[in-house]
Formats: sequence, C-alpha cells, structure tokens
Amino acid sequence: MLASVAVAIGSYWIGDRWARRQASDRYIAIESTIAPATFLLTEPVIRSVSALTKTELLAVNAQGVVIQSSMNSIETAIPPKIAEPSQRLQTILIDNRDYQYRTFARRNRPEEEDLRIAVLFDENELRATRWTAATLPLVTGMSTIILLTSVTLLFASRLLRRLARLQSQVDQIAEGNFKLQVHSDTSDEIGLLSRAVTQMGHQLQTMWQTLNRQQGQKLLHQVAGGLAHQLRNSITGARMAVELHQQQCPGPDKSLSVALSQLEQTESHIRRLLLVASGKREHDQPQSVTRCLDDIRGTIDGTAKHLRVELLWDVIGDFDHCQVSDGPTLHAAVTNLAINALEEASRVEIKVQRGANGRLKIEVVDDGAGPPEQVADDLFEPFVTSKPEGLGLGLPLVARAAQRLGGEVDWRRQSGQTWFTLAIPVSVDTGSSEWQAPA
Repeated sequence: MLASVAVAIGSYWIGDRWARRQASDRYIAIESTIAPATFLLTEPVIRSVSALTKTELLAVNAQGVVIQSSMNSIETAIPPKIAEPSQRLQTILIDNRDYQYRTFARRNRPEEEDLRIAVLFDENELRATRWTAATLPLVTGMSTIILLTSVTLLFASRLLRRLARLQSQVDQIAEGNFKLQVHSDTSDEIGLLSRAVTQMGHQLQTMWQTLNRQQGQKLLHQVAGGLAHQLRNSITGARMAVELHQQQCPGPDKSLSVALSQLEQTESHIRRLLLVASGKREHDQPQSVTRCLDDIRGTIDGTAKHLRVELLWDVIGDFDHCQVSDGPTLHAAVTNLAINALEEASRVEIKVQRGANGRLKIEVVDDGAGPPEQVADDLFEPFVTSKPEGLGLGLPLVARAAQRLGGEVDWRRQSGQTWFTLAIPVSVDTGSSEWQAPA
C-alpha cells in the first residue's frame, strides 16, 4: 500500500509537470501566433483562438483595463499586474475562480493601442489533468495490491497452518511425546522438514526406550544383587538346618530331600544373580530337557497344591535326547511364568511340545483376568507391574532368559485365557547341530 501511495504521488507530480508543460506549450503557440500577427484583435478573433486552445484570452492595456475578452463578462476588477509580461505561470482569482496565467506584449500597430495579451488556464482543468495522470497508476496499483494481497493471504494461511502443525510436532517432542503422525506431503521444504521432525521423533523414541531399558537393567542388577546377597545367607542357614534335621530323623523322609533339592536350586539361582549383578556371566550348563522339566515340576507342583490351583501338564513328544544350552536359565524362566499364573488363576495348564521349526515350545495358559491394559504393552520392561506388592522383575528376567537361550517370549489373550509362549532352540545329543528358528 505504501508503494501504491508512493506511485500515486509520483504520478500526480509527473501529471502536474505534464499539465504545466502542456499549458506552457499552448501559451507558446498562442504567443507565436498572435504576437507577430497583422490582423486586428477583435472579439470574434479572441473567442476563436480561445475555443481552439481551450484557454481564456484577455486583451488589456498598460493600465490593466480589459479591451477585449473571450469571457462573457467580468464582474470583478482585474489587478493591474496582469498587464505585466511574465515568464512563468501565476495565479489570479477572477469571479471566484482560480486561473493560471501568463502575459505577453503584442507588437505595436498604428491602428491599435499598446496591448498586452493575458492567456488564462482554468485551474480546475489543470487539476483534472493532474488527476487523470495519477488515476491510472493508482487504480492499477490498488488492483494489483488487492490481487497480490489475496494470493499472498491464501498462500500465507496455508503456510502458517503447516508451520503451526510443525510447531505442534516440535512441542510434542519437547514434552516427551515421540509418537508423531507421519505426513506424506513432501512437495516442498516445509514438508521435508516435517518428515524430518517425524523421523527425529521416532529415533528419539527408540533412543529413549533404549536408555530406559538400560537404566532399568542397571537398577535391576543393583536390586537383584542386594536381594540375592541377603537371601543367600538365609537359604544357607535354612539348608543347614534341614540337613541337621534329616540326620536326626530315624528313617528316610522324601519331603526333606525335596526341600533340600529346592534349596540347592534356589541357591544356584541366587549365585547366578550375584554374578549378573557384578557384571559377570556364569558358564552355560547344558542340560537335558526332560531333566529340566522334572526339576520344574518338582518346584511348582507343591506351589500349586499350596495355592489350591489346578495344574495340568501336557507334554507332547520325547525329550530325553534333547538339550538346552543352559538348564538353570530355562528353569528360572518357566518357573517365573508358572508361578505368576498360579497366583492369578484357578486353573493353569503347561503345554510342552516341539514346533515345526524344531524349537522347544513351552506355553503357560491360565484362566485369570490377564494383565491390565495400562501395562499390557510393557510387560517385559523392568519394574512394570500391576501387583501392589510386586517389583516388576519376574517377566524381565524371563525375557533376559529367553534372549540368553537364543529364543523369544511372547504373550496374548485368547478365548478368555492368557497365553505366555516361550520358544527356544534345542539340540539332539550333545554336540549335534542346533535346530534354528526360521529367519
């Protein structure tokens, strides 16, 4: 708008110069025609020249008295200065109307007295000429401004909406929400920037999850180390007391042997936890699948009876010649899954079979309510639990055990039941090739 106003002012100034130049050209033409002419300046002659040049002519004597005029009547007195020849346009008021005028002297003729010819230009006509020169650039400029403003607002509004969306994405990332909606519009730099921000959000989410997992594992090692240290002393004392009692018993007691076996297994698990907490790793202990299953049954059958939960075993196939890479790790993983199910359900079934890919597949199925929705997506993360007294360490240990054994663990809800599936590779006979899961 400022540019348009500047153009209009410039056009008005140019129009004023053009109007003055036009008036000067007409004055020169009149002067060059009348000054040297030999004809008498009668009223018809004066009016004819006035009509041709669109001016008013006054023939005055040296005292400023009007002798001839192209105007019908002059009601006001003419100032004597109009008789003075001038080199530029001057302003005069005649009958309440402004005129620009210049005066030249006509050459003396014997038949005429000494005359001065005043050429008057109507100020209204000069002003109209100026505005005519300024109107076209002004209208063109304003039309252009309206058009450009409309187009600019259209594109700017679209640009601002996209920038606002981009700002919203950045604000979400700043607030820790890295799950951003992917936008497919990459037709320009803003679209590419939006896609880059979305990708950055996904990368930050991955890094954040990795960092939380590492911190959780570090804290898990610390907690496990502290608990294991305290439990090892208690279990050692309990095992010694059971052994002394067994020596004092007159006959063999199978229940004491089972208790000692369970204490020894628990002590082995605690020793392994202490190694993990110290950053070390115990050597793998390959073990028969059948023996592992027997040890697991000896551990959890008594727990099921104590909790009065129906526990069913469904072992399909012969596993006498099958081995796992580390028996205690498999024992700890299946025991954790089974005890979690026993604490939440009235009926638990453990299915053991070998899958089509040769892997050992252990499924723990219970009729409990299943994990709450708020923790369902992060069950295998440390310290995620729905139990008021729980620490959220069992399932993360199961996940670590599955990873150590070269397998995976997963869960699902199906037909009102909760299914936890542990799949790990096994080998037939020690030293034979492993059945690997499909890629």
